[in-house]
Amino acid sequence: MRNFTALFLALLIGLTAVEGQEKTKAISGGIARTAALGGNPYNPYLQDYTDVLTNPAWASKYTNFLYGDAGYALTGYAGLGQNVGFTLGVSGFAVGINVGHREGPMFAENSYGAGVGGFGASDYMLTAINGVAGPAFGVTTGEPRVPVQIYAAGKLGPLTVGAALYRATWSQTDDGTGSVGLRQKAEYSNNQTGIKGGVLLELSQYFTVDGSVLFRLNGSSIDFSDGNPGANPTTATYDGGGSELAINGRAFMKFSDKINIIPQIRFSTFGYQPEITDNSTPTPPSPNNTKPNDYGKTELEFGVGVNSRLEGGWVIVGLAIQSVKLTNDITTQPGGPGTALQTTKTSVSWFDLPKINVGGEIEILSWLSGRVGYFKRLSTQTRIVESPAPTPKTETSTTIEAGFVPSLGFTATQQQLAFGLNILVGPVSLDGYMGERFLAAGPNVLSGIFQDMFGVLSVSIAM
Repeated sequence: MRNFTALFLALLIGLTAVEGQEKTKAISGGIARTAALGGNPYNPYLQDYTDVLTNPAWASKYTNFLYGDAGYALTGYAGLGQNVGFTLGVSGFAVGINVGHREGPMFAENSYGAGVGGFGASDYMLTAINGVAGPAFGVTTGEPRVPVQIYAAGKLGPLTVGAALYRATWSQTDDGTGSVGLRQKAEYSNNQTGIKGGVLLELSQYFTVDGSVLFRLNGSSIDFSDGNPGANPTTATYDGGGSELAINGRAFMKFSDKINIIPQIRFSTFGYQPEITDNSTPTPPSPNNTKPNDYGKTELEFGVGVNSRLEGGWVIVGLAIQSVKLTNDITTQPGGPGTALQTTKTSVSWFDLPKINVGGEIEILSWLSGRVGYFKRLSTQTRIVESPAPTPKTETSTTIEAGFVPSLGFTATQQQLAFGLNILVGPVSLDGYMGERFLAAGPNVLSGIFQDMFGVLSVSIAM
């Protein structure tokens, strides 16, 4: 990230020479902006160009626009946050592409269950497939590479409609080598295919509705074949496909020149039940436990935010109630194939009351703004285990300080208070989230410690 920052600052110096001739106004945004303004890391009470990744109808608001995030450097640099997008305006329509934005249960940073015993696979599918691929083949499968989404939007009077296609995939094939022996073949894959639709409805200059829906298929698979004489089994498969649905809604209500109210609601659900089969002979008696786990995740959030404009800046405060639940229904067959199946239902949930997003921005100079934000989840974590009779149900509840998802490398304590800067030069905007290490220890000239100035860096160019 240091090299990227140096390159970008050099670009800013070059653009300064022609700033007076530039008529296109820069647009600040990105995850560095939303995280610095009390996001988690996105802030549902803000309008931001990253909204196009949830509701493609927003593409019509940001045409001829190049944007991206340069990665995260909160506990050591990680390029996983890098993505870049471009939206083009064509005859009243907008079309665009984003490359690298990681979404859904194929990516570790999007998991609530990471680090929670027994629920790592509930919303991170690679935990489940690698639990099979590792012991059986010595393979660790990979997360999908280079996620791509293509989107388009068009405006019809007060109504703007948008649609997007999302695709990401990873695969590995070993034929007679690698994880398999001679005359054996294994194919591993993790992939995602999704569609998004969204609308923006401007009922008046004081009231706008934002609604979107996502449907995505997430699939993990292993296909094994053995052509050696006498092999048993000759084929084996792991099929871990699952579907994902999300619905988001917001309204922007302008009550005065200084006060805006933003109610928001979102719901998402995801589930999958991996099946493991082979053609071993003799065929095991029925029933046979081929689906040992049934995983799922459900999220629901609703809240309201208030945006108040002040002299030289603004402040936004949002309060919400959020519920997140992960499930792992475990099926066993104590007596072996042909005997009764038993299912133990386990779940872990978080109930946030409240979930707090606070952010403020002030203009320091015409080209420089400062930001501060605060985020908090006051959460009750509940674990429930429902075993087969006659074992009684057990339940444990604990008050915790929960982090946000997607994770940027924060701990729950580190993410409470955020600082950021926005630098504008002509059509270019540089948004930075100030890294905690830099704030705590200071620059190298004072502390002798090398560290990144920005924890998260976003860049955009309005053309």
